[in-house]
This record gives sequence, C-alpha cells and structure tokens, in this order.
Amino acid sequence: MEIPAHTHTPRKKWTHYLWEFLMLFLAVFCGFLAENQREHMLEHKREVQFIRSFANDLRRDIYDLDSLLKKREGRKMQIDSMNFILRSPDPDVYAGQLYFYARYLPRPFIYIPNDATIQQLKNSGNLRLIQKQAVADTILAYDHQYHFMETIRVREDLLIQRIFSFLDQFFDPAVFNEMNVYDVEFIRPQGHPKLLTKDKKLIQQFLSELHYLRTVNLGEIGWFKRRIDVAKKTLAYIEKEYHLK
Repeated sequence: MEIPAHTHTPRKKWTHYLWEFLMLFLAVFCGFLAENQREHMLEHKREVQFIRSFANDLRRDIYDLDSLLKKREGRKMQIDSMNFILRSPDPDVYAGQLYFYARYLPRPFIYIPNDATIQQLKNSGNLRLIQKQAVADTILAYDHQYHFMETIRVREDLLIQRIFSFLDQFFDPAVFNEMNVYDVEFIRPQGHPKLLTKDKKLIQQFLSELHYLRTVNLGEIGWFKRRIDVAKKTLAYIEKEYHLK
C-alpha cells in the first residue's frame, strides 16, 4: 500500500508579512489622502461660492443704500422747507408745499440688508469654510455694524407715530385724498389749500417733533454714507483676496 507523501509549505518570512502590512497601510493611507484632498477641494469650491454670493450681496447693498441715501437727503430738504414755511408770518401762502411734504413725512426709508449669505454662514456653521481668518472677521464685522442702526430705526418709528397726531390737526384729509391719484405716490394739491389751524403753540410743538425727526434722519444719512464706504471697501478686499472678476 502506497503511503502519500507529506508536502511541506515553506513558512513565510517575517519580512513578507511586514511587506504585506506596509502595502495595506499604504493603500489605506493613500485612500485617506485622496478622500481628504477631495473633501478639501469640495470645501474650497463651496467657500468660493459663498464668497461670490456675499460679493453679490454687497453690490446689492451698495445699490440699495445709494438709493435710500438720495431719499433721505430729499427728506432733509423737505423738513427744512416745512420748518421755514411754518415759521413764516402766514404758512397758508405755501400750504400746497406743506401738504405735499407732509404727506411724505411719515414714509419710512428703511434699509433692509442683503444678508442671506451671512445668515447662512452663521446659522449653518459654514463660517468654518472661510479659510482666511481675516476674511471671516471682515464678514462678521460687516454684519455686526448693521445692528447699531436698529436702535435708531426704532427711535424714528416712535417719532413718526407722534408726527401722525400732528398731521391730523394741521392737514385736511380731503386734500390728501386728491393728492393720492396713482400707486403709492402723491401729486401736489391743486388750488390753494389751507391749514386746519395756525395755532402758534401747536405749530411750535410740531416744529419740535420735526427737529427730532430731522436729527434722526441726519443720523441715518451719516450711517448710510459710512455703510456704503464700508461695503465698497469690503467688496474690494474680498475681490482681491479671491481674485473675483
């Protein structure tokens, strides 16, 4: 009876196992590096997208602020004119102008920031995507500056509410109705409208309210100018840092 011969598999040397371990380690490590690089490229792409979006928000801010600034300067002229007319010997001589300016007096010229990108960066935790710390600080500083204006806006709202009570005492609503002929704009009244009262004490009180409203309006004008300047400088800075066109 033939006995099968035993075959011996030669034992692998420890260097072979070491080599296999190194190959496996290198494969895993290279995969990790590739995935990390891919993630880094995706995050950089998202970073640039956010920066471009923020740049567009800044451009819209500059446009909106410039438009509001012109309206605020127009309001200053109107308040100054009302002040001059009401201090004149007979305000009824220029009552048509008073009616026209007074009807626009309560209209708010409110700045609403284009902050969708900033809010998304803050609320979603994506601010970490902005790799350049100086840029991230600049974005947050631009956002923080707006909150100061909230206190002035609230004060102006209160003043306008007080102005309303005086308008009811000085101006005939029938004349206001004739002035409101299209959309939300007004035309100058026809003929020679009169004030409902020329009581000196009431006029003095109204002038006092106009003074406070004028002061707040001047504050808004100054802030709008500074905001436009900051927006332009911020835009120029990020365009340079990210080579935006």
